Amino acid sequence: MSVIYINGEFVNDTSTLISHKDCGFTTGIGIFDSMLAKDGKPVHVIEHYERIMYDSETVISLKPDLSFKDFCGVVARLLSHNADGASYARIRTTVTGGTVETPLAKAQTSTILIDVTPCTEPDNTPITCAIITDYPRISGCILENCKKLDYSRSYTARREAENFGAEEAILINTDGNISCGATSNLFIEENGILITPPLSDGVLAGVTRRKIIEERDVREESISIERLKNANKIYLTNSFIGLKPVILNS
Repeated sequence: MSVIYINGEFVNDTSTLISHKDCGFTTGIGIFDSMLAKDGKPVHVIEHYERIMYDSETVISLKPDLSFKDFCGVVARLLSHNADGASYARIRTTVTGGTVETPLAKAQTSTILIDVTPCTEPDNTPITCAIITDYPRISGCILENCKKLDYSRSYTARREAENFGAEEAILINTDGNISCGATSNLFIEENGILITPPLSDGVLAGVTRRKIIEERDVREESISIERLKNANKIYLTNSFIGLKPVILNS
Protein backbone atom coordinates (compact mmCIF):
# COMPACT_ATOMS: atom_id res chain seq x y z
CA MET A 1 0.00 0.00 0.00
CA SER A 2 1.32 3.42 -0.96
CA VAL A 3 1.83 6.22 1.53
CA ILE A 4 1.37 9.94 0.91
CA TYR A 5 2.28 13.04 2.89
CA ILE A 6 -0.44 15.54 3.70
CA ASN A 7 -0.17 18.52 6.03
CA GLY A 8 2.59 17.08 8.19
CA GLU A 9 1.37 13.48 8.33
CA PHE A 10 2.12 10.27 6.43
CA VAL A 11 -1.07 8.35 5.66
CA ASN A 12 -2.19 5.46 3.47
CA ASP A 13 -3.27 6.66 0.05
CA THR A 14 -6.65 4.92 0.47
CA SER A 15 -7.50 6.89 3.61
CA THR A 16 -6.58 10.40 2.50
CA LEU A 17 -9.22 13.00 3.31
CA ILE A 18 -9.39 16.52 1.85
CA SER A 19 -12.15 18.88 2.97
CA HIS A 20 -15.03 19.45 0.57
CA LYS A 21 -14.39 23.15 1.28
CA ASP A 22 -10.77 23.05 0.12
CA CYS A 23 -10.47 25.74 -2.55
CA GLY A 24 -8.21 23.52 -4.64
CA PHE A 25 -11.20 21.21 -5.04
CA THR A 26 -13.98 23.79 -5.27
CA THR A 27 -12.38 26.50 -7.42
CA GLY A 28 -9.02 25.12 -8.57
CA ILE A 29 -6.96 27.54 -6.45
CA GLY A 30 -3.60 25.84 -6.20
CA ILE A 31 -0.42 24.71 -7.89
CA PHE A 32 1.47 21.48 -8.42
CA ASP A 33 4.93 20.29 -9.32
CA SER A 34 6.15 17.05 -10.88
CA MET A 35 9.74 16.01 -10.24
CA LEU A 36 11.66 13.04 -11.58
CA ALA A 37 13.64 10.72 -9.32
CA LYS A 38 16.36 8.48 -10.73
CA ASP A 39 17.71 5.55 -8.71
CA GLY A 40 16.08 6.94 -5.58
CA LYS A 41 17.45 10.48 -5.97
CA PRO A 42 15.29 13.47 -6.95
CA VAL A 43 16.55 15.38 -9.99
CA HIS A 44 16.97 19.19 -9.67
CA VAL A 45 15.34 19.16 -6.25
CA ILE A 46 16.42 22.72 -5.35
CA GLU A 47 14.89 24.17 -8.51
CA HIS A 48 11.64 22.25 -8.00
CA TYR A 49 11.35 23.33 -4.37
CA GLU A 50 11.98 26.96 -5.37
CA ARG A 51 9.26 26.72 -8.01
CA ILE A 52 6.79 25.25 -5.54
CA MET A 53 7.38 28.18 -3.19
CA TYR A 54 7.30 30.83 -5.93
CA ASP A 55 4.20 29.46 -7.63
CA SER A 56 2.40 29.09 -4.29
CA GLU A 57 3.08 32.69 -3.36
CA THR A 58 2.13 33.95 -6.83
CA VAL A 59 -1.09 31.97 -7.25
CA ILE A 60 -2.29 31.49 -3.66
CA SER A 61 -0.51 34.41 -1.93
CA LEU A 62 0.62 31.84 0.62
CA LYS A 63 3.66 29.57 0.93
CA PRO A 64 3.35 26.07 2.42
CA ASP A 65 4.91 25.64 5.85
CA LEU A 66 7.63 23.21 4.78
CA SER A 67 11.34 23.98 4.83
CA PHE A 68 13.68 22.71 2.12
CA LYS A 69 15.27 20.30 4.60
CA ASP A 70 11.90 18.90 5.63
CA PHE A 71 10.76 18.71 2.01
CA CYS A 72 13.80 16.60 1.14
CA GLY A 73 13.13 14.37 4.16
CA VAL A 74 9.53 13.79 3.11
CA VAL A 75 10.55 12.99 -0.46
CA ALA A 76 13.25 10.55 0.71
CA ARG A 77 10.81 8.71 2.97
CA LEU A 78 8.16 8.44 0.24
CA LEU A 79 10.71 7.24 -2.30
CA SER A 80 11.89 4.56 0.12
CA HIS A 81 8.35 3.35 0.84
CA ASN A 82 6.60 3.74 -2.54
CA ALA A 83 9.36 3.32 -5.11
CA ASP A 84 12.04 1.19 -3.45
CA GLY A 85 14.05 -0.49 -6.19
CA ALA A 86 12.41 1.52 -8.99
CA SER A 87 14.84 3.10 -11.44
CA TYR A 88 12.53 6.06 -12.04
CA ALA A 89 9.76 7.66 -10.02
CA ARG A 90 7.42 10.63 -10.22
CA ILE A 91 7.23 12.96 -7.21
CA ARG A 92 4.13 15.12 -7.31
CA THR A 93 3.60 18.00 -4.90
CA THR A 94 0.20 19.67 -4.77
CA VAL A 95 -0.46 22.88 -2.82
CA THR A 96 -3.89 24.49 -2.46
CA GLY A 97 -5.23 27.47 -0.57
CA GLY A 98 -6.80 25.12 1.95
CA THR A 99 -10.27 25.28 3.46
CA VAL A 100 -12.28 28.48 2.87
CA GLU A 101 -15.87 29.30 3.77
CA THR A 102 -16.79 31.18 0.58
CA PRO A 103 -15.52 31.03 -3.03
CA LEU A 104 -12.41 33.19 -3.62
CA ALA A 105 -12.02 33.95 0.10
CA LYS A 106 -8.39 34.66 1.01
CA ALA A 107 -6.43 31.52 1.78
CA GLN A 108 -5.26 31.29 5.40
CA THR A 109 -3.60 27.87 5.72
CA SER A 110 -2.46 25.88 2.71
CA THR A 111 -3.00 22.20 2.06
CA ILE A 112 0.16 20.40 0.88
CA LEU A 113 0.14 16.87 -0.45
CA ILE A 114 3.15 14.92 -1.76
CA ASP A 115 2.99 11.50 -3.37
CA VAL A 116 5.49 9.26 -5.17
CA THR A 117 4.83 6.61 -7.80
CA PRO A 118 7.19 4.57 -10.01
CA CYS A 119 7.32 5.68 -13.66
CA THR A 120 8.90 4.63 -16.92
CA GLU A 121 12.34 5.66 -18.15
CA PRO A 122 12.40 8.83 -20.30
CA ASP A 123 12.97 8.11 -23.97
CA ASN A 124 13.65 10.21 -27.06
CA THR A 125 11.13 8.56 -29.37
CA PRO A 126 9.65 11.31 -31.58
CA ILE A 127 6.16 12.49 -30.65
CA THR A 128 3.52 13.55 -33.18
CA CYS A 129 2.02 16.97 -32.44
CA ALA A 130 -0.75 19.16 -33.83
CA ILE A 131 -0.89 22.96 -33.54
CA ILE A 132 -4.11 23.85 -31.70
CA THR A 133 -5.28 27.47 -31.96
CA ASP A 134 -8.63 27.34 -30.15
CA TYR A 135 -7.32 27.61 -26.57
CA PRO A 136 -4.56 30.26 -26.49
CA ARG A 137 -2.38 30.99 -23.48
CA ILE A 138 -2.36 34.61 -22.32
CA SER A 139 0.67 36.65 -23.36
CA GLY A 140 2.14 38.79 -20.60
CA CYS A 141 0.23 37.03 -17.80
CA ILE A 142 2.52 35.99 -14.93
CA LEU A 143 0.07 33.28 -13.87
CA GLU A 144 0.82 31.45 -17.13
CA ASN A 145 4.40 30.97 -15.89
CA CYS A 146 3.08 28.98 -12.90
CA LYS A 147 2.01 25.34 -12.81
CA LYS A 148 -1.60 25.93 -11.78
CA LEU A 149 -4.07 23.18 -10.90
CA ASP A 150 -6.45 24.20 -13.68
CA TYR A 151 -5.33 22.19 -16.70
CA SER A 152 -8.67 22.32 -18.53
CA ARG A 153 -7.12 24.20 -21.47
CA SER A 154 -4.32 21.66 -21.89
CA TYR A 155 -6.73 18.76 -21.42
CA THR A 156 -9.12 20.05 -24.09
CA ALA A 157 -6.31 20.93 -26.49
CA ARG A 158 -4.82 17.45 -26.21
CA ARG A 159 -8.19 15.84 -26.92
CA GLU A 160 -8.48 17.99 -30.04
CA ALA A 161 -4.95 17.05 -31.10
CA GLU A 162 -5.86 13.39 -30.68
CA ASN A 163 -8.87 13.92 -32.93
CA PHE A 164 -6.39 15.05 -35.61
CA GLY A 165 -4.36 11.87 -35.12
CA ALA A 166 -1.62 13.47 -33.02
CA GLU A 167 -0.32 12.49 -29.59
CA GLU A 168 0.19 15.99 -28.19
CA ALA A 169 -1.00 19.56 -28.66
CA ILE A 170 1.16 22.61 -29.32
CA LEU A 171 -0.60 25.75 -28.07
CA ILE A 172 -0.43 29.30 -29.36
CA ASN A 173 -0.79 32.48 -27.30
CA THR A 174 -3.09 35.48 -27.57
CA ASP A 175 -0.60 37.16 -29.93
CA GLY A 176 -0.87 34.23 -32.33
CA ASN A 177 2.64 32.95 -31.65
CA ILE A 178 3.69 29.53 -30.42
CA SER A 179 3.70 29.14 -26.64
CA CYS A 180 4.31 25.54 -25.50
CA GLY A 181 3.01 22.01 -25.47
CA ALA A 182 0.02 20.95 -23.40
CA THR A 183 2.33 19.67 -20.65
CA SER A 184 5.74 20.79 -21.86
CA ASN A 185 7.99 23.57 -23.05
CA LEU A 186 8.99 23.93 -26.68
CA PHE A 187 12.29 24.52 -28.46
CA ILE A 188 13.11 24.79 -32.13
CA GLU A 189 16.50 24.43 -33.77
CA GLU A 190 17.66 26.83 -36.50
CA ASN A 191 21.16 26.44 -37.94
CA GLY A 192 22.30 24.56 -34.85
CA ILE A 193 20.91 27.15 -32.40
CA LEU A 194 18.13 26.29 -29.96
CA ILE A 195 15.33 28.87 -29.68
CA THR A 196 12.49 28.90 -27.17
CA PRO A 197 9.65 31.39 -26.58
CA PRO A 198 10.22 33.86 -23.71
CA LEU A 199 8.18 33.60 -20.52
CA SER A 200 6.26 36.71 -21.60
CA ASP A 201 4.71 34.64 -24.41
CA GLY A 202 2.50 32.83 -21.89
CA VAL A 203 5.06 30.10 -21.29
CA LEU A 204 5.28 27.79 -18.28
CA ALA A 205 8.53 28.41 -16.38
CA GLY A 206 9.61 24.78 -16.60
CA VAL A 207 12.58 23.50 -14.60
CA THR A 208 13.96 21.52 -17.55
CA ARG A 209 13.54 24.56 -19.80
CA ARG A 210 15.53 26.61 -17.30
CA LYS A 211 18.33 24.02 -17.10
CA ILE A 212 18.62 23.78 -20.89
CA ILE A 213 18.89 27.57 -21.16
CA GLU A 214 21.58 27.60 -18.47
CA GLU A 215 23.62 24.79 -20.01
CA ARG A 216 23.30 25.34 -23.76
CA ASP A 217 23.40 28.08 -26.36
CA VAL A 218 19.73 29.12 -26.37
CA ARG A 219 17.97 32.24 -27.63
CA GLU A 220 14.60 33.35 -26.23
CA GLU A 221 12.53 34.68 -29.12
CA SER A 222 8.87 34.63 -30.16
CA ILE A 223 8.11 31.86 -32.63
CA SER A 224 5.38 32.28 -35.23
CA ILE A 225 3.43 29.31 -36.52
CA GLU A 226 5.20 29.62 -39.87
CA ARG A 227 8.60 29.75 -38.20
CA LEU A 228 7.76 26.60 -36.26
CA LYS A 229 6.76 24.79 -39.45
CA ASN A 230 10.02 25.83 -41.16
CA ALA A 231 12.33 24.97 -38.23
CA ASN A 232 15.12 22.45 -38.79
CA LYS A 233 14.04 20.56 -35.68
CA ILE A 234 11.35 20.88 -32.99
CA TYR A 235 11.54 19.57 -29.44
CA LEU A 236 9.22 19.32 -26.45
CA THR A 237 10.70 19.10 -22.98
CA ASN A 238 9.74 18.51 -19.37
CA SER A 239 11.12 16.60 -16.40
CA PHE A 240 9.93 13.24 -17.75
CA ILE A 241 10.61 13.36 -21.48
CA GLY A 242 13.95 15.16 -21.65
CA LEU A 243 14.45 16.85 -25.03
CA LYS A 244 11.93 14.95 -27.16
CA PRO A 245 11.87 15.33 -30.98
CA VAL A 246 8.58 16.45 -32.54
CA ILE A 247 6.90 15.44 -35.79
CA LEU A 248 4.26 17.98 -36.83
CA ASN A 249 0.94 16.53 -37.92
CA SER A 250 -0.09 18.32 -41.11
